[in-house]
Amino acid sequence: MTMPLLEGLMTRDDLARATGVTPQTISVWTRRHHDFPRAVMHGSQSRFPTQEVALWLDSRKIPRNALLSGERSGATYGMRFRLSVGLPRSGAVDERPDRQPKERLNQELWIPLEQLLQKTTDPTVFEAVVMSLLCIRGTDALGWTELAMSSSATIRETLTRVRSRQPARLANATAALQDLPGTPWWCHHLVKLVFVIGSVRIHPAEAFDYLIDRFAQERHHSRDEYLLPAELAGLMVEMLDPKAGTRVHDPCCGAGGMLVATANHVGGDSSEISTVITGRAATTRTWRMANINIALRDMQVDLGDGPAADPQEVDAGAGPFDTVLLNPPFGMRAWHTPTTRHPQSWPYGEPSPHDPAFAWVQSVLEALAPAGRAAVVMPSQATFARTGREHTIRRNLVEGGVVRCVVGLPDQLFRETTVPVTIWFLSHPDHSFGDEVLLIDARSAARRERPTHRMLSHRGRRAILDAYRYWVNGAGRLPTTVGDVRSAVVPVTSIRDHGYDLQAATYLDQHRAAAASNLTDEQLRTLPRQISRLDLEARTADSALERRLRELTPWTR
Repeated sequence: MTMPLLEGLMTRDDLARATGVTPQTISVWTRRHHDFPRAVMHGSQSRFPTQEVALWLDSRKIPRNALLSGERSGATYGMRFRLSVGLPRSGAVDERPDRQPKERLNQELWIPLEQLLQKTTDPTVFEAVVMSLLCIRGTDALGWTELAMSSSATIRETLTRVRSRQPARLANATAALQDLPGTPWWCHHLVKLVFVIGSVRIHPAEAFDYLIDRFAQERHHSRDEYLLPAELAGLMVEMLDPKAGTRVHDPCCGAGGMLVATANHVGGDSSEISTVITGRAATTRTWRMANINIALRDMQVDLGDGPAADPQEVDAGAGPFDTVLLNPPFGMRAWHTPTTRHPQSWPYGEPSPHDPAFAWVQSVLEALAPAGRAAVVMPSQATFARTGREHTIRRNLVEGGVVRCVVGLPDQLFRETTVPVTIWFLSHPDHSFGDEVLLIDARSAARRERPTHRMLSHRGRRAILDAYRYWVNGAGRLPTTVGDVRSAVVPVTSIRDHGYDLQAATYLDQHRAAAASNLTDEQLRTLPRQISRLDLEARTADSALERRLRELTPWTR
């Protein structure tokens, strides 16, 4: 029943569940403490005023031996109670985190969830249930409070009621909650999950980002699509720089990372700036995850009424799109195109029947508007294969002037695969820049997070973005090396001479070898001293400039 909640009243059992104690403890508090809020009769039951109980609990610290996982020393029952029932935090309570965000999330959220995950037989179902509950917490405050007050006996009934009030899109996205078997085990663990998710002091959207990465890390491999790292999604969007009032599309959107990055880039609420952001999910799992991701951020993104009818279909959409962002699934052995596509309509060459990478590229090019641009994640091998269909297609793409830039990335960036990847930046054939290609070698621009996983470094990400913008804006000679990132602007004639190899290292190493080969033995011996002298002169000049700037009088009107 929702009446006690709407009137701000709770039974003794409700108080016990929300506070994490036994009903007997509530009875002891009512007898021993004369200032404990008095119960009132409501129908045939005595009930306690929720707000007054919260204020009383704010002053009662939780004993060390009664702290739950993630609760720090000094936490109060009021903090736990308010989180459970959805009340605002008390302004008198110091709730500053004593750990870094990721460490806190690991302690307060992942460790309790992992303990429950280890008891399940289907991790995919468990992930869907957790994310669906997180969706309710972030989109339906009243429904979440009802769930927080439910017991094992009432949790299924409450879930049905809460989901019946959701918009159709979210009801479908959280269908995992309705599909669960009504076993005592699941009912008991649903109550636990609600408590764990409700106890985390962080915005649900941030919790989603953290959990989607942790679940990918836990499963090691994906049955449908690989999760694109958030920093990589953001980089692709920044490099393409989609503008307000344009049409942006992700034809294989996964959990929606690039769609979220796009909405943030153009201003969040696309409805106010006439930007149309659309996505297409290949599977039911990813369609649900993407919808939850978008809903938690209250963004205007159209994901359609459901996933693609056929997950093996390669189709970038009808377009025309001003911007296309794509991280296609690797290793689709039985891919095919829509039945409406003409069998011979491969303008750059027929792709391999066992690898859809270049089929995706050609489908994306067809979907671009006349001035459109695209960014596509591709296997590293696609940049240098010397024989077969891949080489033919790559040659035709380069000669057709649609390849603008290729970025080589570090390996082990993805949670679910160690395959090294590249990003290809493409332009519509009618607006090609066919005389040169920017090649960026960022394979060393990573920091190691774990033995089997690396992340693109902030400095490396910045260097990639700067090199691309520097070149696109025609700012002059491009710096060859910035930190761990090397760049080369390579004429198509040179690419042609090298068998259409699109690896930056091929041309950078060639230039380095050519430069070294022109030096005499005497010049090579004196080179270190010359470099040291030039470095000293540069530092001296920097110091002089800084001194002069300090001496300047600030200009005022």
